[in-house]
Amino acid sequence: MPLLGFRPTKARLVMEDDKDSVLVMKVVLDGDDAVELATGGTLQDLAGVLRIRERRNHAANGHGPIGSLVYVAEAGAGSGDAPGKFQVNVAMAADKFGTLLRIANAGRLPTRFFVDTGDRKAGADAGALGYRMRSGTRVKVWDNHAHRTLPVTSFVMILPIDVPTAPAAGAHAAGVVAADPALPAPATNAQVAELMDDMLVFQSDTRHTMFGVLLVLGIVAVAALLVGIAVFFR
Repeated sequence: MPLLGFRPTKARLVMEDDKDSVLVMKVVLDGDDAVELATGGTLQDLAGVLRIRERRNHAANGHGPIGSLVYVAEAGAGSGDAPGKFQVNVAMAADKFGTLLRIANAGRLPTRFFVDTGDRKAGADAGALGYRMRSGTRVKVWDNHAHRTLPVTSFVMILPIDVPTAPAAGAHAAGVVAADPALPAPATNAQVAELMDDMLVFQSDTRHTMFGVLLVLGIVAVAALLVGIAVFFR
């Protein structure tokens, strides 16, 4: 069966006493994917919800379905032509659910996830979701009129991971040292210009003060010389 790719947009955690926790996400079909609906339109036109239930029972799931993909027609739409909704329900082991929950609590969402829908064995549901030729191009088509619910047999989620930026290869060879986050941020151009102005003003004031002191000392020396000469010739 073809894989379907989705992208989460929002997330909520539902917790209740004596029941498994459920992580609820609003999802849309991934932009790189396209699915036509038998009732008209495409899956991209529908709003979607992903419900991930924590499976505390560690028993092996085997090869059976782990969830379902459900098409929900809009209330009051008699012919089914109006846009409806879809819901993906899956169960996840407690350890993996905990990892997903920590990432969600950190304010990040999975980048995308994929589901494999439909029974792998040939049967009544074999043609529920498959490929059709449209103008020489193979496209995915979901017979959501006859098969509103599809079993999900596989679920893959891609989680974001923060990787610190490594310094350039020649940075250490050139004597470049990475900036210490504990050190203050480098001064801006405006701060450097202001500091230079302060230094020039200080230098000018110091120069004027030195000239004044030397002038006073010169006057005192000349006065003392004149007094000495007067006393000598008296």
